[in-house]
Amino acid sequence: MGSNSEHGRSKLSRRRVLRSATAAVAVGIAGCTGSDDETPTSTSTPTATATPTGTVTETATPELPNIEKQTIQRDKAAITHINSRVSGTVAWPEMTTIYPSDLYGTWNLNNGDEQIRFNRDRSFSITGQNGDFGGEYVVRQGPRVVLQTDGGETAGYNYQRADQGETAILELSRNGELVGRYGRTTAPDLDVLEVVQDAKLRRDERESAGTESGQLQNGATGSGFIVSPDGYIVTNAHVVLADDDPENLLYQHLASITAGAIRESLAESFADSDLTDTETQEIENTLYEKLMDYYIEYSELSGVETEFNALNGRATPDDDIAVESWSAEVLDQGTVVEEVNGEPTWGRDVAVLKVEQTNLPSVTMGSAEGVEAGDELFVIGYPNIGIQDLFEDREQALQPTLTTGIVSARRRLNSGINTIQTDAAINSGNSGGPMYNSDGEVVGIATFGPSDANIQEIKFGLPIEVATEMLAGLGVENESGELDTAFDDGLLAYWRGDCETATTKMETVLDLYPDHPYAQEYIDDCESGDAPGQ
Repeated sequence: MGSNSEHGRSKLSRRRVLRSATAAVAVGIAGCTGSDDETPTSTSTPTATATPTGTVTETATPELPNIEKQTIQRDKAAITHINSRVSGTVAWPEMTTIYPSDLYGTWNLNNGDEQIRFNRDRSFSITGQNGDFGGEYVVRQGPRVVLQTDGGETAGYNYQRADQGETAILELSRNGELVGRYGRTTAPDLDVLEVVQDAKLRRDERESAGTESGQLQNGATGSGFIVSPDGYIVTNAHVVLADDDPENLLYQHLASITAGAIRESLAESFADSDLTDTETQEIENTLYEKLMDYYIEYSELSGVETEFNALNGRATPDDDIAVESWSAEVLDQGTVVEEVNGEPTWGRDVAVLKVEQTNLPSVTMGSAEGVEAGDELFVIGYPNIGIQDLFEDREQALQPTLTTGIVSARRRLNSGINTIQTDAAINSGNSGGPMYNSDGEVVGIATFGPSDANIQEIKFGLPIEVATEMLAGLGVENESGELDTAFDDGLLAYWRGDCETATTKMETVLDLYPDHPYAQEYIDDCESGDAPGQ
């Protein structure tokens, strides 16, 4: 691994904050001493009387935060919010919707000389003075119905519903002349879903029909983590749309918008049908599939662009993420889904991005080899849980959060990857974020959950070795830099109450990286008296 390389990250110095901090604090100077020396000195202080005997006055040393708090304070500046966005212009011809269900049932000619029956399976039968015959029918734009008899004869009619109150009336015409007017005597009992399933979306062929167009955006968001000061970031391949076609993503967005509007319209039309949530979802899914087929067949896309951005720090719902973020380039990506022995399985769902920055904070990568069931585990990332409107402080709406749990099991995928199963919460938006062991080292990448949405307590991560292998192929090693050293020293001083050292170190951090999202907070705490030990 890069972190074990001679030229890689020095774990001794980087993990000093986590493993050596206790020893340092035990001998550290309590309070704000104004000294970088970690060796304590005793101070002789006169007692309340004039007794010349010297006594040592000790001030309680602040306790260190737990490992989770240490790690998120140390690493959250190295956790990034990844935003992958596809944009483009789409133009599509006006569509018309044909409902074959308007024909279903048995229809009697007004004079009673003829009866026509249209079945849902596209078969028809006619009984009348000219004999009995049947066949198949097709509904086309117009609306128009074309009958093809079993004997091979074909006849086409324009039709329209001319209902009178609760009486269904069907009018058939040819060349503009009325052929027959029929009243419906029986009709199938269809629900809304069946009506939608049978509906046909067709291009409007009328001369007056126009073309619609619009700007579309679609994409994905997730988390990532910086692995070197020069801007290499690890995330999931599915976060950077590895298995997605950009044009299909735009069609999907357009279909989703249109399907939602049509669904609402149908819901009003069938307000008395008492649709369940499941039925409503099935209707929307059916409409979505039909609309996707229509847009792919008839629409045109132009100016399609894909961009990737990495946000470092916090953002509000009002911020333009693209403006607040760094532009990123995808250097390499794995496959989200692989096929093994003809069956799909999760693949090497990892990607490496590059941002043109220097002096960035980075995480410490460990190894998943020793990770086993029962081990403590915690995850840091940018979950998209949709509750930001509940909170007064909108400045905190998008920020790294931490969830904890244990390793439930190690499970090997059909692709051969030995995943990490955990009960730590991994929500939408956490994908691509780091999974830590109890030493504060990244041992996995939060990746996926079961396809059953009702199973919330089981999540999976890929072992960090999948990322290490990809980084090695790019010649990238997990390294720390001057900024990490200064920030680690500043944190250690802050935790032990040494505000003078903490402030000096955090100012060094800001000199190296003026946009560091958190260094100023520790300076402010010291100045306001809110630091530990004050």
